[in-house]
Amino acid sequence: MAGQTGPRAADRTLEVLELVAGSPSPVPAKALARSLGCALSTAYTLLAPLTERGYLVRTDGGYALGYQVSALHRAFQRQMGLTDSIDGVLARMRHATRASANYVAYQGDGLVIADVRTVAADGDQRPDLTVGVDPRSHAYAHGKIALAAAGPAARRRYLEQPGLRRFTPHTIASVERLDEELRRIRRTGVALDVEEARPGLACLAAPVLGTDGSVIGSVSLAVRPEELRARRHQLIAAVKQAAQAAAPIHRP
Repeated sequence: MAGQTGPRAADRTLEVLELVAGSPSPVPAKALARSLGCALSTAYTLLAPLTERGYLVRTDGGYALGYQVSALHRAFQRQMGLTDSIDGVLARMRHATRASANYVAYQGDGLVIADVRTVAADGDQRPDLTVGVDPRSHAYAHGKIALAAAGPAARRRYLEQPGLRRFTPHTIASVERLDEELRRIRRTGVALDVEEARPGLACLAAPVLGTDGSVIGSVSLAVRPEELRARRHQLIAAVKQAAQAAAPIHRP
């Protein structure tokens, strides 16, 4: 690839993959070249190894994700312990509580959301969960679980970027108040948020522990604030039980 070798070439190749993944339909090579700001011949050079290895496939309408992406996703799920049993745990919790049930898997320092699973019915309240670093972590129950489990350096990085932004009048925007909240979460094993991330939404979450005792994820419920006030003890018991059920079984 003329003028591009090593890390730069790898970066552009990954950019192609992300552009195709982010499109709802196949992407023509000319459109990719325009998005990348490169010549069409360069776009084809980037596309060739991705197509040959099965990460992309060429269709009549352009390029789409290939079969190898599915294989990567299955491998990722195995490494993260995201088995079908978690879906069963969420379904049972949804049935028992009549609330939206969610599982969030953490990666790295715990402040990166690696995967999300939700079991909900039409009309259920549910948080807007996305993978990556969520700037609303201090406002959501599942994010508070991650912050409570993270080391001091990781928490400091979060406080510096993106910081304690206020999303509603109820959002905790003080480091002192957040520290107090995180201590309470570590003591009780459950995190709550009541209209801190979004008006009309209340969530509660409990940590899922790995075989080494570290926090690898969390299970949570999303309800209306009045439901949390009326059924607080039942919902807390349900989310703690589900977190224990979602934990991987250690097999020596």
